[in-house]
This record gives sequence, C-alpha cells and structure tokens, in this order.
Amino acid sequence: MEKQNQPHEVYRRAAARPNPPGPNPPRRKPPQGGSRRRAIALAAVCVLAVVLTIVIVVLAGRSQGPTEPAVPDVGESAGAWAKNENGFYFNDAGEVILAATSKGIDVSKYQGQVDWEAARAAGVEFAILRCGYGSEWNGEGEYNQDDETWEYNADECTRLGIPFGTYLYSYATTEEQARLEADHVARLLGLKAPDHEGLADYTSKPYQLSLPVYYDLEDAAITGLFPEEMAHLTSVFFEQLESYGYTGEQGIYASLNWTRARLSDPAFDPWRDNFWIARFNSTLGYTGAYTMWQASYTEPGASYGVQSETVDIDFVMEELRVTGFTDAKVSGAEPSFTNDTYQNILWLPNVKDKVTMTTDEVTEKEGGQRVFWQTSDENVATVNKKGVVTAVGEGSCTLTATLADGRQSVDVTVRVGPVDVTIYATGNLRGTADNGTVSLADVAALHADDPDSILLDAGGSVQGAANTSLTGGMDMLSSMNYAGYDLQVFGASDLAFGAERLVEDAAVTSGPSIASTLQNEDGTPLFYRSTSWSRNRITNGLQEVVQRAGKTIGFFSLENAGVYAHAQVSTAEQSQIASEQVAALRAKGAQAIVCVAGAETAVDAETLAGLGVNAVLTLNPDEATRTEHGLTILNAAGGLNSVAALTLTFGTDGSITAAAETVAAASLQAARSSLSADAQTAYDSTATGLTALAQGDESVRAQELFTFEENADADETISFGNFVAEVYLAYAEGSRDAWTAQAALQDAALAVTEDMTLTAVAGGVSELEYGAVTRGDLLDALPAGARLQLVCTTAEAVSQLLDTGSVAETYDDSLVPYYGEGNVLLITDTDTLANLSDQNYTILMDYGDVFWDIRMNINDRTENFAQPFVLPEAPQYGAGRNG
Repeated sequence: MEKQNQPHEVYRRAAARPNPPGPNPPRRKPPQGGSRRRAIALAAVCVLAVVLTIVIVVLAGRSQGPTEPAVPDVGESAGAWAKNENGFYFNDAGEVILAATSKGIDVSKYQGQVDWEAARAAGVEFAILRCGYGSEWNGEGEYNQDDETWEYNADECTRLGIPFGTYLYSYATTEEQARLEADHVARLLGLKAPDHEGLADYTSKPYQLSLPVYYDLEDAAITGLFPEEMAHLTSVFFEQLESYGYTGEQGIYASLNWTRARLSDPAFDPWRDNFWIARFNSTLGYTGAYTMWQASYTEPGASYGVQSETVDIDFVMEELRVTGFTDAKVSGAEPSFTNDTYQNILWLPNVKDKVTMTTDEVTEKEGGQRVFWQTSDENVATVNKKGVVTAVGEGSCTLTATLADGRQSVDVTVRVGPVDVTIYATGNLRGTADNGTVSLADVAALHADDPDSILLDAGGSVQGAANTSLTGGMDMLSSMNYAGYDLQVFGASDLAFGAERLVEDAAVTSGPSIASTLQNEDGTPLFYRSTSWSRNRITNGLQEVVQRAGKTIGFFSLENAGVYAHAQVSTAEQSQIASEQVAALRAKGAQAIVCVAGAETAVDAETLAGLGVNAVLTLNPDEATRTEHGLTILNAAGGLNSVAALTLTFGTDGSITAAAETVAAASLQAARSSLSADAQTAYDSTATGLTALAQGDESVRAQELFTFEENADADETISFGNFVAEVYLAYAEGSRDAWTAQAALQDAALAVTEDMTLTAVAGGVSELEYGAVTRGDLLDALPAGARLQLVCTTAEAVSQLLDTGSVAETYDDSLVPYYGEGNVLLITDTDTLANLSDQNYTILMDYGDVFWDIRMNINDRTENFAQPFVLPEAPQYGAGRNG
C-alpha cells in the first residue's frame, strides 16, 4: 500500500497510543536541540544553493565569452595609405581603414617598367595588371592592343610570388565585340594560341591568377548601354572566357558613380561580390557588396618602384554586411529591408513587430566570429544578442552589428511607424535661378534639410531669361545641377533651343531626364538613352524610380507637344503611355507612382487613379490643387514664388496617402536664419555655383560671334528690325502645315485658311553697330528671354500695335499700309504680344527663344560665322536702315 498520501507511520502509532490512567501528566517543553540542528542544516543548504547558483552563472558567463566586441588597438598612423606596426592601414586623413586587409597597386604601360622587388619592399601585397584593351584588332588593320608591359609584369609577379589579377579595358557594345575581347584575354592568359601572326603566344606558360579577371567598364563608348545590356555583354565576355578553360574569379571594375547608377541593376548580381570600385577619396562610402577599393591615384610612383610620377593604390576590403531579416512576426503591413548602397534601412510598420537580422558572417561553428548587436535608442527598437529586433515606439534609431574582434561593423537605420517622403517640385522657373528674393540655393537647402525628400523640376524652366538665352539653356541646367536635383522632367516648352541641344546639354544635370510622351521623328522617346550626372546615369526617357527612406517612388510624365510641334517632336497617345509607364514602374518595384503633367495637358483624374497613380504634379495653369477620384493633384507652376511640396505617407497598414502643400518664397527666405548644418552646406554650395555661373556669363557675353559689315553692293539695305521680322515670317511659312493642323485641333471655329493675313512684327529690336558683334551685343539688340510665337488675333489689335511705331515689319510690309480684316495671324515675340490691346489671342505655334532663332539664322547665313554678316539690299526706298 502506498504511503505518499498517508500520515507518517510513527506519527500514526503515537496518536493511537492510549493515555495512561490517572491525571494527565504535566506538559513538558520539547527539547530544543533537534530543531536548531534542522534550522542550521536548512540554512547551510540555502547558502550552498546560492553559492552554486553564483558559480553556475559565472561559469555560464565564461562559457558565453565576452559581452561586447573588442576594441582594436589600431595604434598611430604610419602615413597616408600605409600599414602601421599594429597591422592597420590609414587613409590620407589619418583615419584607420578597419576593413582593409591588404594593399596593392594596379599598373599598365603608363607606369613604365616596375621594379617589383622595390614594390614588394614598399608594402605591396598584390597587383592588378592591365593585360590589354578591347579586342585583338584595333579597328585600323593592326593587331596591337596588348598592354606592352603585361608579360614583364606577369612574369615578375609570378617569380616573386606576388598575388596578381588582371583587367581588360572594354569598348564592347555588341555580343561579337564582347566575345572578341574575351578571346584577347584568353590568349594573354595562355589559354589559347594566337589567331594572327605577330601576336605573342603564352600557351607554353599559362599564368595562374590569384585574383579575378576584371572587366573594366568605364569608356565613353559604352555609356549609351542600358544596365541590363551592359550586364548581358559582361556575361557574354565571361562565358567566352570560360569556354577556353578559365575557372578563376570574375570581377567588374567601375567608378563608384557607375556602380551606384548602373551596376545596381540585379543583372549584375553574379559579379557583385567581386566589384572593384574606384573612388579617390578618404573613404569609399559604399554599403553594398564589393571586395576591392581603388582609393588613390596620387601616391608617388618612386615610392613603389614605378617609373610614372604617381601610381594607383588599392585595398582588399572585408566589410560586414547585413543581408536582410528572417522570422518576421508582424501585425499589419509587411516589414522591409533595403540597401541603396548609401545605407541599410529596416522598416517595422507597427510597435511589437519583430524580425531577426542576418549578416554575411558565417556562424562560429563554421569558423566565423560572434556578431554583437546594439541599438542607439531602446525607446524605438531593441535588439538582443541573436539579432532579434523588436519595435518599441514610433521613430528612428540605429542598430549596429560588430564582429567580436571589433574590426568590422555595420549600421542599420530602423524606422518604426508611418514613413513620409516629401517631393519638392519646382516648375515654370522660366530660366530664373535667382529672382532677387530667393534662389535655387534656398530650394537646395529645403531639400537637404530633409534627407528623405526628393527634388525634381516639373518642366518649363530652361528658357525665359536673358542668361538662358545667352547660353542656350545651359545656365539653367547647370543651376539645377548645383542644387542637386534628383530628376528633371522636361516639357515641350523646354525645347526652346532645339530638341537635340536639350538632350545633349541635359547630360550635365545631377538627375536623369524624362519626357514620357515626347518623341523624336523616329518614334523613340525624346530622352531615350540620354545620360546625366557626367555620363554616370542613363535613362530610357520614359520613367524613373527614386529610392528614399527605404521606399521606391516611380515617376512618369504626360505632355502635349501641341504648339511646339515645330521642334520635330510628336505626342504619343497619353492614356496608353500612362498605362504602359505605370506597368513599367511596378515592374521596377515602385510602391508609389507620381505623374508629372505638362502645361498643355489636362489631367484625367479618373483614368490615372484607376491605373493606381498616387498623385499628379501639374504645370497646367487651369488645373487647381485638389483631390479628385482619390487622386491628389498639386499645381507646381509657381516658379520660385512657391515650391510644391507633395508628401507621400506610407502607412502601417500598407496604405499610401498624399498631401499637397506649397512652400512660399517668404518661408524659404525666413528659413535662412536657422538652417541645419546640412542645409547650410547645400545653400552655400549652390549659391557659390550660381555666382560662378553669373560671372561666367560675363565672359560669354564678351565672346565674338560674327563680324557685321556694310553691304557694299547695295545702295540701301533693309534695317536689322526688317531682317528680324523676315526671319520671323520664314519660320511661320516653313511650318504652315503644322500650325494649320494645330489650329484645327485647338478650335475648329478658328477656321485658319490659306488666305488669312499673316504679319510678322519685330518688337524690342535695336540696330547693330558695324564691326565685331559679340553674343552680348546681339542679345542686347533683341528681346532677351522672349519666345517667338504665331498667334491668331484680330486685325484691330495688330493695327493698333503697328500704329505705336515701336515695332518693325518685314521690309515689303513696311512699304504699304496694313490691310488685315477680322481674324488675322501674327508672328512676333512674347514681349510684344504682352502689349497687344486684345489679350484674347490663340497661340498656334511656338518657335522657341528669339535670340537663339536669330543667332542660328545668322550662323547659317555666314557659314558658321566664318563670313561677315551683311543686311540684304532694299529693293526700293522705304523704311530701311538708311531710309
């Protein structure tokens, strides 16, 4: 019988014993000794338990290792790019480069014959040798594109045991060219025999590379390739090289700007871990995957055994990288992790959301190091030793992961709660970068004060002021570059200096250029394959995505060429374009989409909202800021008087909302007194650039254009005003079909007919002096910043204008009275149109900048200004130069 639930046996027996007869015996105090012993024993057990607990905790702590990463003893700098006695490299600013594990040099024939023993003695631990450039054939009948120092350098590095890799400078724009370049490398490595006489044969001593073959992508010839095309050619190159038996590492060399703007495409993922990135700076500032940094090109050559004055310095880099997260436990929208190569961003939409961060460090069991995590603000997010991040409160903080030895660490920006991305948009600047109250420096400061913001120009900004007339719009494009615009959207009015010039000059801008519905004569987008940011970025001219705050925002534009059809552009069907661009942007990962609508475009809110567009920035003066069909529409045509501010909010439930505001010039001006450090830097930098442009304009004004001489063969000549009016008339006559069609499109009631009176009038024109004519002289003789337009107006308005005597007609028209009746056609400049008594006119055609139109006409007449310019003879006495 079990006794666990029974009274103790002894106790049972005692309880059953009968009391003796007689009175009860006196009670006795139980003896104390036994209880004391039990108490002492119990206390001893407790003390022992505490001691054992402490011992266990201590031993457990010891078994877990340190609780924080080590602090490396980096020592003192041994000089720029040198290794000190503690084994650490330092940059030219005296700062330690913790991720650098070895230093090398890259050389070609331009370094002459390298003394590799001296190089090794100088601390060179590896080398990257140029083997050649392009294919075997130079395109001119010779096979001589080996680097002439390749064999010597490769032999010496092999003899001395210096690890080396190689690179080929590429020009390939076709698959065939890429294969031929691979053939070239294969021969130089000794993997194939020469195909032509006179080429060196290395098959008897094939070279063993310790480092990759790098495909050097930087030449101007390949800037017109889209990233996916460039990646495809890279794949073709390496596949061909592999066909000859190459089994080594494959890498790509490019500048930091190219790496970010072009090589960020997923098509380059196969080579991402072997990127060799050039940035000549104290730091690389790149958070993506790579293995080598070309850090300097100015180190003294003599110090490294090379004959050239300077030599390139390279470092093998081992950076800790965050690769993403796993085990998400969320209550609303899905969290996200992004790396735009500037920073890592983790978005946790809601409080209590959890994820486990991952890095590229292998586990300790696999020979890796322990990763230590810490947070900058536990009120926003916490992180435990296993990298589990928990959202605590809305805001942002920084997580830092550090390896146990302290040499490698990486930061992750954590955002909890809704995320705002504000798009600041200028538009209709009309060539004005500084209106006397505020300038683009204020706009740059506004943008810089919010690192999550995007700055774009919505169009209508290239032309409209004297300085832009003088420089063909380059001043405005350069101004936007100084201000750091992320995107330029060009409208048809920006073609004032010609489509070809705009596309070419847009390459100086800091952001890509788009004009989704404007097409060249061959049907391609106007900015198809155009480049920007000094050739670092290429666009298809249709749409672009911009990443901010871990979010991807897509942009496309709608514009009606309309009255600008003379510029040899046409307008694609807008609803179709909108549908295609939204689909393309979604394919690029766009989470929110913004449409930029031009001045001639009516916003179809229902269609755009149905396509999933989140907001519209419009330049149409007839479009008010509003919300329609759930679509936020913000007018951005305020110039510098008001900057549009469109804020996209990415909600915790996955929703995206848009809010429309404007920032008035007075607010921009008032903000100058309290700019943040970043905003002040942006303001000062932009203001300096604008000042430099203004100073440069003075030298441009002084440039001689042509020589103006008397017409020795003429008794009388027409006036310069007559000449300008005749140029105007020629523009109108030369585009009659275009403006006739445009008139019908705009208003069938206009009934523009062949017999309608057409008059050309030149206002604001002064006579030129004989002799050398500078750009400034010609600009001052014309209505600077004005546009040439053909309009339909009333004969009465034209007659009243002529009666003022302040304008010039063509010479023939100046000889007879004005005879127009009813509705008539007038071609003149916009300054003169502003003085018409009847402002209810209809624009049929816009021919761009007046100064540019006249300048180019004189250019054609004088064979590119090589011949003197003379005014035509006046066939009979009239209101000419001497009449």
